[in-house]
Amino acid sequence: MERTQPMTGEQLKAWQIRRGYTYDAAAKALGMGRTTYYDYLKKDVLPRWLALACAADEAGIEPL
Repeated sequence: MERTQPMTGEQLKAWQIRRGYTYDAAAKALGMGRTTYYDYLKKDVLPRWLALACAADEAGIEPL
């Protein structure tokens, strides 16, 4: 199985823009506070679960 590169803060920002989310809406969609979301935007490597959550949101999968 081929491993993909980790998601970056820049890619997280691109996801936010693609979805048309504000900082608050993006944080809410990912189940975190605005400050935590902002901190992730500044990181070079994000946790895999965050990339999966963004992919699920784009696919229209609702949280459990």
